Amino acid sequence: MPSPASAANTPVVVAAEVLTALGRLDDTWQGLLAGKCGLRPFAAPDLGSTYPLGLLKGSGEIGSPARLEFALREVSRPLAAMAGIIGPGELLVATTKGAADELLPPGAKPWRGQAWQAGTLTAGILGCRGAVQTVSAACASGTLALIQAALKIRRGDCEVATVIGVDIASRFVLAGFACLQALDPEPCRPFAADRQGLSLGESAGLLVLTSAAFAAAHSLPVLARVAGWGAASDATHITAPSREARGLREVLRLATGNGTVAVGGINAHGTGTRYNDAMEMTAFLGQWPKPPPIHSVKGALGHCLGAAGVIEAAIALRSLQSGHLPPTIGHAGGEFPDAPISGTAVLPLTCPTVLSCNSGFGGINAGILLAAPDR
Repeated sequence: MPSPASAANTPVVVAAEVLTALGRLDDTWQGLLAGKCGLRPFAAPDLGSTYPLGLLKGSGEIGSPARLEFALREVSRPLAAMAGIIGPGELLVATTKGAADELLPPGAKPWRGQAWQAGTLTAGILGCRGAVQTVSAACASGTLALIQAALKIRRGDCEVATVIGVDIASRFVLAGFACLQALDPEPCRPFAADRQGLSLGESAGLLVLTSAAFAAAHSLPVLARVAGWGAASDATHITAPSREARGLREVLRLATGNGTVAVGGINAHGTGTRYNDAMEMTAFLGQWPKPPPIHSVKGALGHCLGAAGVIEAAIALRSLQSGHLPPTIGHAGGEFPDAPISGTAVLPLTCPTVLSCNSGFGGINAGILLAAPDR
């Protein structure tokens, strides 16, 4: 148990919002429960094919700064009433490519939506006056940004940290995954025996973290407590994960305190690729003889890259509030009979904690454990 002094610095989540192919957080959660899929066909003539994408309902050409700014403004709009809380705090922005297609036309400078500009751009939209940091660590960016925010609060470096994850669809990224032959021509099927690859999506997510003492002093609603976290690299391959799941198994060990903290459910990375899903199951079945319930949102929303960790943490908050994991859209059973995957139905949590984990290129793995506030 933490000492009274450290308990005051316990990181807690006080606000959350997302913008996905299914809508805002309420709409996204209800859509997941209803088994909705937000992936729609997108014609890519330069690639000679059509791929399902999880696109936002909004303005701006894909891959453009206008679309990036739209996503940032829309996801932050419902939190305008918290400007007095967010403004003086620190800001961490997770993204992989920003407005990647801005680089494609010749002579397109000056650029304004690149990954290295995302923090400054977001700070201007939110009115953040504290330290600004951009986290770009492939598809684990969002979860790593949340971990860094929690560490800052735990150490007493700040009392409030806003974490935004954002990535938009782009022709550049679509072509890259097509070259890797990693895209499913149909909506992806996480953990299914017949899975053929991932589907890309775009989204923005926002979580506000504070210390427990700050939340109490300002009468802020505590949605969850950050109970643990872990990050590790398996350093195996630039795009492929460790077949033995070395990095993710270390994440599970760190996030659960060597297994001393119970996990009631897992929001898995669950991309629908052969190698990722098999790697994750190797980790989960190695950590727990009988794993907790597992789900993935990517069959409904697509793989949202650097934003994935933030939007999935927000969805994990809803799992904590409701006591169950939503269905895994696209999964119809098969390859992993020993793993309790939600499939077409919800699964109850076995205790009020949810582990959300992500893995990315370069062997990076990260996980954050969220607990109900009264646990």
